[in-house]
Amino acid sequence: MAVNQVSRLLGKIRRAVSFFHRSTTAAHVLEQKQEMLHLPKHRLINDVATRWNSSYEMVERYLEQQSAVYSALSALKNKDIANLTDQEVRVTENVIEIMKPLKTVTTILSTETAPSVSMILPLKTMILKSMEQNDEDTPTVRELKHAIRENLQKRYSDAGLQDFLHKCTALDPRFKTLPHLDPVQVPVI
Repeated sequence: MAVNQVSRLLGKIRRAVSFFHRSTTAAHVLEQKQEMLHLPKHRLINDVATRWNSSYEMVERYLEQQSAVYSALSALKNKDIANLTDQEVRVTENVIEIMKPLKTVTTILSTETAPSVSMILPLKTMILKSMEQNDEDTPTVRELKHAIRENLQKRYSDAGLQDFLHKCTALDPRFKTLPHLDPVQVPVI
């Protein structure tokens, strides 16, 4: 990730998750704490460096199980694994909210039996709109949104490819209104 604070948070969560995966004693204590706190008995998810979705899933599951993780670490008296501070939890929750549209798009494209190129521009536009900054954004959120927007805006920017993608979207009956277009950008078909 381009944002250092987010990378540090992921590293901190990754260390805790790895600890519970490596230690059967810790995993058992975590399971007991989940039961005691009436949380679902879900295993923590370890991410894979090459799949950003797995990082999303790791953080989402960690937040779900946060109270059980804290309680288990306290019971185990483990001083090597640090809990997230309240500020870090807020940042982590913001990151999850920012990443939701990306997860949604990935899920849509992964579950399609025959994903088509006609979906690229509407989905790209949806993501770009969700990454627009607003006044309530923290500096970390602004930086993360900016990094995602910058990365995504470079994709599919070739004029010939843009024309092809516009035509494909226009011909797809799912996109009758072409909501992804600015009035200035309407392609000639």
